[in-house]
Amino acid sequence: MTNRNVLMLGGGNWGLALATLLDNNGLTVSVWEYFRERVKELTEKKIISFPGLSDREFKLPSSIKIFNELTEITKNQYGTIIFAVSSSAVRDTVRKLKQTGINYKKCGILSVVKGFEPDTLKRISETICKELPEVSKNICVLSGPSFAIEVIQKMPTAVVVAGKNEELAKTIQEIFSNKYFRVYTHSDIVGVEIAGAVKNVLAIACGISDGLGFKYNTKSGLVTRGMREIIKLGAKLGGKIKTFYGLSGLGDLTATCFSQYSRNRLLGEKIGRGTKPETALREIKSVAEGYITTRSAYLIGKKNNLELPIINEVYRVIYENKSPKEAVTDLMVRQLKSEN
Repeated sequence: MTNRNVLMLGGGNWGLALATLLDNNGLTVSVWEYFRERVKELTEKKIISFPGLSDREFKLPSSIKIFNELTEITKNQYGTIIFAVSSSAVRDTVRKLKQTGINYKKCGILSVVKGFEPDTLKRISETICKELPEVSKNICVLSGPSFAIEVIQKMPTAVVVAGKNEELAKTIQEIFSNKYFRVYTHSDIVGVEIAGAVKNVLAIACGISDGLGFKYNTKSGLVTRGMREIIKLGAKLGGKIKTFYGLSGLGDLTATCFSQYSRNRLLGEKIGRGTKPETALREIKSVAEGYITTRSAYLIGKKNNLELPIINEVYRVIYENKSPKEAVTDLMVRQLKSEN
């Protein structure tokens, strides 16, 4: 890779964790963040914190530059542009990028966003390519079990980068990989992207189970049957079944459903304990993509006439104020059937 300048679009903790990783790997990283207050805080304190998840704070490398104005990020040309904003902000961010002087047509484009665009129900890479058709053959997605707080602590992590452009996928693999972060390549961008998005809905379900006081029998059932729903939805949209048993599917699902660091699981736990969904979302003080993805997955399922009982019940709890206990009961007393 000749151009080792990276532009990170999004200054949330996931974007900053990856920016720190790339900085450690010797790349030059610039971070653009939409919220001016966030930029001011990061510039002054140079600290990454995880409110609601951990009391620990981590130092942001001084070599990483944080910007709020798009005019400032046009001073450099970049080899790689990474989208690390929320799913609902992707299209607007792409449009802002188009207004700059950055020659994005010659850049590798990478999405690390796990979700669907709420209005169109499109995958994030589809949304980017809709606005930037010139990069449709030059885009990859990175996904897998990877909590930002663990990446910052340099805990061994394995993820997958998927794309139709094998050369770009290998380039992404090379610039991210080191002794604590291992990247595998994959050709199924559809499956990898869907798995990373939908597992957040199942994490909310597992969190609700935790909040209700249920234990491992319940959660194991939710994870296993939830995996079936991910496969059913993903295969319908063109993903390969084998993909969902890899890092972006089973790997990320397991981590997200069981970890104390999962914002989506924490959201579900608060709901299970009786907190209203909107209040719970405010209390976790950070983005929980599963909240929005629940609606997207539910609507995609309805549109394609798919039976997705767990996803449907999470939707009813979050958006229709259904009692979590009633939702669990309804899942258990459904018509009996064979597993095979």
